[in-house]
Parts: sequence; C-alpha cells; structure tokens
Amino acid sequence: MENKDTINSSKKKPSLSEEDVRDYLMMNPNFFDLNKDLLALLKPERQKRTDGVVDFQSILLDRLQNEVSTLHNRQESMIQASRSNMTTQMRIHAAVLCLLEAETFDHLCHIVCNDWVDILQVDSVIICFEEEAKSRLGDNSNIRLLKKGVIDAFMGHETAAILRGNVKAAEEIYGPATPLIKAEALIKIEKTSHYPLGILAFGSRDEAFFTPGQGTELLRFLAGAFQGQLKSILIRTIT
Repeated sequence: MENKDTINSSKKKPSLSEEDVRDYLMMNPNFFDLNKDLLALLKPERQKRTDGVVDFQSILLDRLQNEVSTLHNRQESMIQASRSNMTTQMRIHAAVLCLLEAETFDHLCHIVCNDWVDILQVDSVIICFEEEAKSRLGDNSNIRLLKKGVIDAFMGHETAAILRGNVKAAEEIYGPATPLIKAEALIKIEKTSHYPLGILAFGSRDEAFFTPGQGTELLRFLAGAFQGQLKSILIRTIT
C-alpha cells in the first residue's frame, strides 16, 4: 500500500521550467493579447546604457505598462459604477412598488417618510409643502410646512433637482434631524390644483452620498411617481 506522502506527492502539479513557459508562449503568440493585465507585471532586466543612446525599448515598455494599468483601473471603475447604478435602480423600483400600496393620504406620507428610508438606504426623507398645504391637505406629522417663497429660494424657479454633498442642512426642511444630514437631494414637487409647491428631501449622514455630478433621473422619476399617487388619492378622497 502506498503511504500518504507518496499519494500527496503524486497529486502535486509538476513545476514549470523556463523552457516550458517559452514553448507555451511560442505556441500561443496571442497570449498577451488576451491577458493584457499581465504586461503591467512584467519586469524584464534593463541594462544601463553608457553610450549616450536613448533606450527607446525601455521607454515604450514603460509607457505600455502605464497604459495597461490605466485601462485596467478605468475598467474597474466602470464595473463598480455599473453595479452601483443597478443597485440604485432596484431600490427606486422597490420604492415605487411600495408607494402603490398606499390607499390614504396618511398612509402615503408614512411610506415616503418611513419605509423609503430603509428601502433607499438614506437617513431621512422629508415631504415639504408651502404653508397653504395645511388648508388643502390637513394636518400630517410627516409633512413640514415652509413659508411661501422658501422653496424657490432653495432651488430657484427653473431647477427641478439639486444634489449636494458636504452640506450644512437647513433646519426648515429637516427639523430635529438637521445635525445628522451631511448630503442631500432636493426634488421639486410641482404645484397643481390639488396641492401647492413642495419638495421631497432625501438626507444622508454620508457627505459623499449625494454629489452634484450624479444623475437625477431616477430621483425625479421617484418624485413623479409620488406626485401621481398623491393626486390619485386626493381625487378619490374628494369624490
């Protein structure tokens, strides 16, 4: 019977010699075309020139390795950005589906200000309307009332969405949560015959969670879904 050492040694992969590697590369000349990342790891011996001649081969190899390293980093960044976008999109879709479950105005506000916090992985979601909302929508603890003109002062007349990082949050919007908020997304709720001008405010303690360079399409889509559901509930309530 073979002992264990003999069995284990028979399972070990045979070591490759330089000649084996050389033969493999000669038989597969496109190997580095398919494995460009390895070029950045190669460190061939470079003899110092003493004759004053510029070593173009060394310069080109250095440049090629730098280009490969840069392309690899860009590829990794694109992959991470793509994954992040997919995650954000899934959260937005889940938030919209949750919104469709609302049957009353109070339930709708509860979903936005409570359930959305967990779904969207933010620290605060606030619904703000101008003061006249109190006479139209009634009292609701999840709605903050702002003086007329404050929303335009924050966002301007034409701006539909603002994303800011490393921000000093406005107490008028976030109330007791103000010291916690370091980044925010403000999405305008356009005035209609059913409710006044308002904003949806998303706040995060992570100062890099929202930045001006990010796209606002998904958040504006989410705000549009909220407005559609709000209008539908108010119409049902009136009739």
